[in-house]
Amino acid sequence: MKKSLFLTALCLFSQGVAAHSLYLFAQYDGRQISGKSYYSDMTPARETYIEAYRRGEKEPAVFGKTDEKGEFRLPVQGDAVFEVVIEGAEGHRATTVAEKIEAADSNRGNELLLLREDINHLKDKIYLRDILGGIGYIVGIAGLLFGLKAGRKKQEKS
Repeated sequence: MKKSLFLTALCLFSQGVAAHSLYLFAQYDGRQISGKSYYSDMTPARETYIEAYRRGEKEPAVFGKTDEKGEFRLPVQGDAVFEVVIEGAEGHRATTVAEKIEAADSNRGNELLLLREDINHLKDKIYLRDILGGIGYIVGIAGLLFGLKAGRKKQEKS
């Protein structure tokens, strides 16, 4: 009983652990690979090394760093499928395939990049329903364990 009370108090009163993931999206317009990288708390992955590989090759076709906003532009020639890899601090790593877009001008390419950014932010955001669902899952498992333990005690008394 003391152990479960201690663990409950520890979970309730401990400060949040800074766990986060690294996210990446990229597009290729035939001249450059552009995109953005950010962490799950929506902070940009600043000054992080990034590489792009042609599919099937082991050496990077191009490499660079993200800027202060987590954005990158990697000039590359040739028509290929590119796999973009970013490695952040503390062993975080994200990989994506740079999707080929057909942009008549660079302004349209930038508009598509902003639209993709908005979609990815909405997709990767942590919502209150996710947090409540996780708490409900934990409470459900704890209830199941306490129920099994109470059933065993009942059987021992009989």
